[in-house]
Amino acid sequence: MGRHSCCYKQKLRKGLWSPEEDEKLMNHITKHGHGCWSTVPKLAGLQRCGKSCRLRWINYLRPDLKRGAFSQDEEDLIIELHAVLGNR
Repeated sequence: MGRHSCCYKQKLRKGLWSPEEDEKLMNHITKHGHGCWSTVPKLAGLQRCGKSCRLRWINYLRPDLKRGAFSQDEEDLIIELHAVLGNR
């Protein structure tokens, strides 16, 4: 697998995200939307690749992302749907 060819041409950061980077990404996406993920890092002022920004947004920073345990209603719905659909 490895890194994308564009990532070798620039000095890009790898590893943990700082709170400042999270803030820059959140501000940019809430103001302008994400559009093309490969352009987001440059426009947001980040030294990351577009894939890293996309994954950070989708998995950690989205405002509609629900964290924590399932509610009882959600758990009941999961069990009911599993009884109907199985493991699909």
